[in-house]
Amino acid sequence: MANNQLILGAGKAAKKFVDVGAEVGKSLGAAALGGALGGALGGLSKTALKNKEYQGKVNTLMGRMKTDIDFTSFSPTETASMRSFLVAERGRYADAAKALANMTDTTSSEYMAQVDVMNGVNNSFTNLAAQLKSYKEGKVNFAKDMLDGTISAGNPTENTREAMSMYGFLDEDGDGVNDKRLDAAFNIQAGGNLGFDVDGKTIDYNTRKPAVMKDYVLSNKLLKGNESAYTAQARMSDTSQKLYREELEQDFESRDALMSMVYDFDSIVPTEDLAKRWDASKESENSLDEINGIKEELINRLVQARVDVSNKGYNEKERKSSERKPYHWKKATSSMIYENEDGTNSYFLFFEDNTRTTVNLKTFEAYEALEARS
Repeated sequence: MANNQLILGAGKAAKKFVDVGAEVGKSLGAAALGGALGGALGGLSKTALKNKEYQGKVNTLMGRMKTDIDFTSFSPTETASMRSFLVAERGRYADAAKALANMTDTTSSEYMAQVDVMNGVNNSFTNLAAQLKSYKEGKVNFAKDMLDGTISAGNPTENTREAMSMYGFLDEDGDGVNDKRLDAAFNIQAGGNLGFDVDGKTIDYNTRKPAVMKDYVLSNKLLKGNESAYTAQARMSDTSQKLYREELEQDFESRDALMSMVYDFDSIVPTEDLAKRWDASKESENSLDEINGIKEELINRLVQARVDVSNKGYNEKERKSSERKPYHWKKATSSMIYENEDGTNSYFLFFEDNTRTTVNLKTFEAYEALEARS
């Protein structure tokens, strides 16, 4: 039994985990994580916007559902469909059993044919039971995933719509009320397989492709890698860049991982323009070439982000090291400008031990500004 109030509660708890990845990013700042490449590039892609719309509708329906309704209960139409299937299959089983009772040759093809019928009925019952269990679990998981926001913004919108139809979350007019009673009633096909009539075509539940999920594992790995590069306080060598590039190539061998990184994690590097390119590639005859181009551009940006964050850590180390020197300009006690015979100026800083150092105009002005603020 799955009450929708429990699902809503679980969703709120899960959000605390989902936001951890974002908090990791905040700890270093946008520039340290690759934000130096630029900010948002013109808004969300069409796919992301549509999935966001679908998510809002599901969450609205869940919020308005009566809390005393068993979320996974079957509709009367579905119950009748199951009853009809079971009665028909039992009839086939009984007919085969009666035919076997009148046969003496257990090796004949007729005998084996009836045995196959009986075994087929048993298998269809087992298969149906498994798929019904999977369907109920899938309905709960879909609702949780929508509430938690763990389905990728790049998940094909037709896949999201199929799930909304199968699990009872269609709301075409946006009034916050499901357009159909509970869900699209399923039909039971040969072998006990569940089928759903979605927009005029039958969707086979058992072979339907699952939704693409946000790849938090990969994104957190990239964030932690950037954090480690920053704290290492060393420039990234050409060899390290090459190895990192090869690592990313392996990570993005998975089309789903690549899609998630493009659509879901533009806090690591800007990707909104890549998501729009991905959307456009669906209408292109050379879509595979375009996806490969997107992958290459994403890898270039991620490598550059790692180089930038390494340089940031290195420069921070150099700055602190310079400030520890005894005659750093911030430790000066006074300053002087000397006009040379050729009309140019020389700039001097003096320290507590009466040491005088010559500095350039930029350093001199920085010292003067510091003194003015103190």
